[in-house]
Parts: sequence; structure tokens; C-alpha cells
Amino acid sequence: MSMRKYLMAGAALCLFAGLAPQPAQAQRGERILRIFGEDKCPADTICVRAPENDRYRIPKELRQVTPGPEDVSWAQRAQSMEYVGRTGTESCSPVGAGGWTGCYNKLVAEARAQRRMDAENQPVIP
Repeated sequence: MSMRKYLMAGAALCLFAGLAPQPAQAQRGERILRIFGEDKCPADTICVRAPENDRYRIPKELRQVTPGPEDVSWAQRAQSMEYVGRTGTESCSPVGAGGWTGCYNKLVAEARAQRRMDAENQPVIP
């Protein structure tokens, strides 16, 4: 019976140990509050005023901007359109007669682009 009391007391102690206040160093000392429109600012805080129409918006620091198709340059769009629907001679495509003839040209163009990128990324030795 006494062992059961010790176990219950130990379990209760473990449950309440997490409720103890944190040390002062672990607590955030800064109190910055974002206030919208004409809301009042509490006396013991630093307030950053924002326009009323931003009240229900996601803050800029939390927004994740992913580049969409509108962010692609026109040069890259034109280059990708160059290959859309391309079949037949000089196309390096399995579709159409003579599609294989463009494979060498594609290989050479990729090698030149790779060589150009390697030259740009190579460190300059004085």
C-alpha cells in the first residue's frame, strides 16, 4: 500500500513539474505589438502601427512567394516555345521521319552551354 502512495505522489509531482514558471532568461523580454488602424497601444509595449486593410493579411515575413509562370523572362519563354511541337528533321524527336538528325545538334548545344557555365563559375586565379 505504501508503494502505491509513493508512485501516485511521484506521478503527481511529474505532472506539476511542467507547470513551474520559466526562468527570466528563457522568457522573451521584448514586447512588440502590431496595431492596426486606430487601435489603442498598451503602455508597457512597443507598438508598430499598420494600416487597417492589413489586419487580416498574412504578414510579409510569413508569406512564401513561389515563382510562377509570370516571373519567367521573355527570353526563356521564347526558348521554350522553340521546342514545343517540334517534330521531324533536325528535331531530335522519336516522332517523324529524320527526327534523329537533330540529336547531334542538341548534344553540341548542351555541351557549349555547359562549357560556358563552367567558364563563368571558374575562380579567377591572379
